[in-house]
Amino acid sequence: MKKIFSLLLIGSMGLSVFAQTKTYQTETKKSADGKYSYSVVSNDPMKVRTYVLPNGLTVMMAVNKKQPRIQTYIATKAGSKNDPAENTGLAHYLEHMLFKGTDTYGTKDWAKEKVQLDKIDALYEQYNKTTDEAKRKAIYHQIDSVSGVASKFAIANEYDKLMQGIGAQGTNAFTSLEQTVYVNDIPENNIGKWIQIESERFRQPVLRLFHTELEAVYEEKNISLDNDGRKVFESMMTSLFKQHTYGTQTTIGTVEHLKNPSLVKIRNYYNTYYVPNNMAIVLSGDFDPDATIALIDKYFSYMQPKPVPSFSFKPEIEQNAPEVVTVYGPDAENLMIGYRMPGAGTKESRMMQIVDMILSNAKAGLIDLNLTKKQAVLSAGSSNWINKDYSIEFLTGKPKKDQTLEQVKDLLMAQIEKVKAGDFDENTLKAIIANLKVYKIKERESNDGRASAMLDAFTSDRPWVDAVSDLDEMEKITKAELVAFAKQYFGNNCVIVYKKVGEDKSITKIEKPEITPVDVNRDDVSPFVKSILETPSPKIAPKFIDFKKDITFGKTGYAPIQYVANTDNELFQLYYVLDMGKFNDLKFPMAVNLLQYLGTDKYTADQISQEFFKLACDFNVNVSNDQIYVSLTGLNQNFVPAVKLFEHLLANAKPDQTALNTLVERTLKGREDNKKNKGLIFRAALQSYAMYGSKNPFKHELSAEQLKALKADELTSYLKKLTSYQHKIWYFGPLPIAQLTQILNKEHKLNKTAIPYPAAVEFTRNETNENKVLFVDYNMVQAEVMWMNRSSVGFDASKTPVVTLFNEYFGGGMSSIVFQTIRESKALAYSTYSRYNTPSKQKDPYYIIAYIGTQADKFNDAIPAMNELLTKMPKTDNGFESAKASILNSIETDRTNDANIIFAYAAAQKLGIDHDLNQDIYASVPKLSYEDIAKFQETTYTNKPFTYCIMASKDRLKMSDMEKLGKVQVLTLEEIFGY
Repeated sequence: MKKIFSLLLIGSMGLSVFAQTKTYQTETKKSADGKYSYSVVSNDPMKVRTYVLPNGLTVMMAVNKKQPRIQTYIATKAGSKNDPAENTGLAHYLEHMLFKGTDTYGTKDWAKEKVQLDKIDALYEQYNKTTDEAKRKAIYHQIDSVSGVASKFAIANEYDKLMQGIGAQGTNAFTSLEQTVYVNDIPENNIGKWIQIESERFRQPVLRLFHTELEAVYEEKNISLDNDGRKVFESMMTSLFKQHTYGTQTTIGTVEHLKNPSLVKIRNYYNTYYVPNNMAIVLSGDFDPDATIALIDKYFSYMQPKPVPSFSFKPEIEQNAPEVVTVYGPDAENLMIGYRMPGAGTKESRMMQIVDMILSNAKAGLIDLNLTKKQAVLSAGSSNWINKDYSIEFLTGKPKKDQTLEQVKDLLMAQIEKVKAGDFDENTLKAIIANLKVYKIKERESNDGRASAMLDAFTSDRPWVDAVSDLDEMEKITKAELVAFAKQYFGNNCVIVYKKVGEDKSITKIEKPEITPVDVNRDDVSPFVKSILETPSPKIAPKFIDFKKDITFGKTGYAPIQYVANTDNELFQLYYVLDMGKFNDLKFPMAVNLLQYLGTDKYTADQISQEFFKLACDFNVNVSNDQIYVSLTGLNQNFVPAVKLFEHLLANAKPDQTALNTLVERTLKGREDNKKNKGLIFRAALQSYAMYGSKNPFKHELSAEQLKALKADELTSYLKKLTSYQHKIWYFGPLPIAQLTQILNKEHKLNKTAIPYPAAVEFTRNETNENKVLFVDYNMVQAEVMWMNRSSVGFDASKTPVVTLFNEYFGGGMSSIVFQTIRESKALAYSTYSRYNTPSKQKDPYYIIAYIGTQADKFNDAIPAMNELLTKMPKTDNGFESAKASILNSIETDRTNDANIIFAYAAAQKLGIDHDLNQDIYASVPKLSYEDIAKFQETTYTNKPFTYCIMASKDRLKMSDMEKLGKVQVLTLEEIFGY
């Protein structure tokens, strides 16, 4: 479980809300018509129904009427651990192929297509048995040639078109160690269509367009070679599990195995593990369980159960000493420590979760207080990963300047020794359980959270009653048991992976095979798809935000209040929002960062954390370029003391020059690490340079000299007068607005007038007048390219419908023109998209954006392919109609709830509008024709110059190839970061 929450509740006041003792029993019930039996668990807050159909298919359902959508998962209990040892990566690329259709859809003429696919099957088997490179190349040429013939009978992306047409969102899939899961978020009015589509999907999947999809997997593998974090993780798994396939093979597979796929073995895997008694359908959302189970039974009853091979493994050999591994790469130095633990459902896995929270909980854990709060390291934390056969406890850390990885390791190990010595109290355990219960409340707020809980139980073979009663069982665990557990499992059985800066000489890149673009036949539609899309669905009326009705407006002093009631649970969110930020004063970010290390006249910094911990509340202050968010969240019953404490901290923070000096040192070290962060270099530093030039918002920072000259007294004064500036108050919670206002009038004391904001610095955006290239050298296998063109200036609400439709059709998802052409037809990239970016502020410009992440040796093919699309957009009537349907379906079933209503209002105000833009889109999109978006593309995109932001290795990408695009400016990291 990811730790995305703060530790809560030590005091009896905070714990009382959870004081009830409940019993959990599995009961069997019948559907209303008496045809279907299902099990439920008494006192289950999600009221999950678990069915097992006659063929063994498990169906888990949780009804949630909050919005008319359904989160769906279809899972098989098989993943990379079940891959044949000689064909690692097989489960993962089978996952990719289950988007390609069957003998009923995805094909124009199955009889003719099958003849060619059978030839491809045979050629791949021949290819795998051949070792002579010249002969292999000749066979691959045949595969490429026959694939081109086969593609003339295929219709690419029909599954994605179906999902787009029924209004699905988040269409995806993932493969892990012991599960493969297919994901959709669908409108409730299309549940019947979705069931019909998915039943056909798994009936007889066809491995068509295989060699182009396999090339996408090659790209994914090459991406992993550029990811130092992934290399650290794989090294950890390999070292922890020398017997088990958790470590002896990886999910994505080896280079050698990926180069020698077997379609025969892929089918064997599918036929072995994709059987109903090894699969589940998981649903959470707005639906009728009785009607839905009948539909699932009707459409999935064709599936026949078969015995599933049992998975066996040799126990891991206990280590006598920690194993140390070193991984090299360009990213900043860090380390990971891993301990092997018992698997899901065991008492030990529960104890591991509690120990993990004792160590780190983002507030008052041992690592939090002793390392993070004391700034003893740059960063540190802990987490855990629970799987069926084994679990793992991870500790991670990054060093400060002049601190070694070994020193960070020793500091982390010292916190484990504290657990083994029992250096924590009983109240901490109570707080951890209470915190986990609050997390469960948050989990139940979303369909995704509900569905994920059911999925985890199914794939780890845990009865739902165990999942529901988990926290009650954890609450019975004593301190003595935890100490004994820590002594037993936190010994020498660990692996320490040091990630150091340097060249990784072990990288073996998958070279680009010669692939001829295949036909995608965009304008063709199979009868199955046509029937689904032409069948009318029950209409759902859209629900737009009415800012005047959905938000209650009030005031305390000069501060306006925007209020939305929480009628679902007892959690609150409070924000003080200031319309100023880094642009107004560069010292604000440092002042805010310093706050967590300061005490007051009553409390030390540690005690402040512990007091919030007791109150089940958390505070945060964030500074952006032009806004400051002061937030307080937690249990409503502790709202008043939490506000008192927070106001006390802001008003009475004591300067601490030593803490500031350490923070400055860590900030400077963090800046050096930033220049090794591939994502930050490309997505932030380089693109800000492209938009603004050398003087840009990203580089707008205090210099090292200015940082070192900072005084704690001055920064503390910034904090003390923070809420004396003009600000808004946002509240989402259970309190009535009258009571909220009364509390704020008393506790949030304001002067008669607000302090005016300091003047903000302004930045001038570059115009895009000519083609040019901004290049940054980075040691990587891939090349990342971003096209950027500054378009018209000033938000225009009347453009929003056509922009929305254009983006959906052209470059927005897997059904888009860009994705189908660049990835599906030409196999030139794993990730690619394009969009017309709408400004977030009324006076800002629109931008044309396009992106390709590709192998460096495909650069000369990928760039012209995208440029061709940007210049002339291909037309497909079916794709256009699907794009319209997708937009309308999404608007009809999307609901903006909770605090998001207030954030939506703030976004509208920045654009100078007073209503929900979805109203404009919903009214206008049905009237738009293809000619409307074609005209938009022609006037906005065609023959426009671009700034090409390129990050790649100078040793893999030729300067002469970049010069074909425009004048090349080679930028250093110092130039784009400013330090």
